Amino acid sequence: MKFIKSIFPILTLAVLFLFSSCGDGRNIYREHTDVNSVGFKWNMSDEKTYKVNVEEAGMYDISIELRHGISIPFKNLILVLTYETPDGKATEEKVDFRLRDEGGRAIGEGVGDTYDTRQVVMPNFKLEKGTYTFKIKHALPDNDPISPILEVGLVVDKVKK
Repeated sequence: MKFIKSIFPILTLAVLFLFSSCGDGRNIYREHTDVNSVGFKWNMSDEKTYKVNVEEAGMYDISIELRHGISIPFKNLILVLTYETPDGKATEEKVDFRLRDEGGRAIGEGVGDTYDTRQVVMPNFKLEKGTYTFKIKHALPDNDPISPILEVGLVVDKVKK
């Protein structure tokens, strides 16, 4: 019974993600990667990698999603987003990822003690046709590992014309 109570919030969020991903047709890519660590600890060395095939050149919103526990002790996280273009050029961006508002309340959608927080980190970004590689890691060496982080995700949405 204790196991069912502990897994219920995660299953509920999985169902919410399933239904929320059936959106307006703008989404061309959405992938989440588990933080495979005891205690949901995300190490700096645990860089998450996503391969995105862009079939049509255009403007896109690139977002990062984090599934985290409400008990995370940070108002924001510093993340590093590296992307490599189809021609092999790599660029690194630092991202100030907000987890809480000015009042200290968690940003995003939550069930139980688990929250999903999404932030557009590269709005109206031009992508050419081809395969891009995106990598995400955290940049908090004084707090490594950070916890509780359950999943790290990347979302690519086509910008409406």
